[in-house]
Amino acid sequence: MTTAARPTFEPARGGRGKGEGDLSALSKQYSSRDLPGHTKIKYRQPTQDAPEEVRARDFRRELEERERVAVREKTRERGPRGWRNALSMTRCAQSSTRNLWRNM
Repeated sequence: MTTAARPTFEPARGGRGKGEGDLSALSKQYSSRDLPGHTKIKYRQPTQDAPEEVRARDFRRELEERERVAVREKTRERGPRGWRNALSMTRCAQSSTRNLWRNM
């Protein structure tokens, strides 16, 4: 067994040597990790989706508009052959969006 595993007969006692009476008098240095951090709270700016702005927006209309634009772009990529399928997808997406909002 090593000596580290054995208890000390006389435990070490601090504060009796030179300059050890008041531990705060030893050094005036302190670590940057001891300093307070994150002392200020950042508030949302007017353009960062403040609650007043969110209440005024119509999310359903915005979502449906984005879906229409996406389907239009997809139909342009496919060309004239897939136009019927793209239209049915638009109607399906719009009806599912409406049903989603009704259930809320």
